[in-house]
Amino acid sequence: MKAAANEIIREKRMKLGLSQRDLAKKAGVSHNTVYNVENAKGTQSLTTYKKICDALGIKVSSVLK
Repeated sequence: MKAAANEIIREKRMKLGLSQRDLAKKAGVSHNTVYNVENAKGTQSLTTYKKICDALGIKVSSVLK
């Protein structure tokens, strides 16, 4: 079974040794946005996922299916 988007993002961030704040800065989003994405809180836009995935060096399609 495929991992959920929030789990993939969290695992990749941790593998890269980034804090949530580091990722937020790199992606150009707020820390709260990264927190919400990783904890599956609320609904995020495709643009938000694109920014975070770009910052992590992964494709949005690998996260959202």
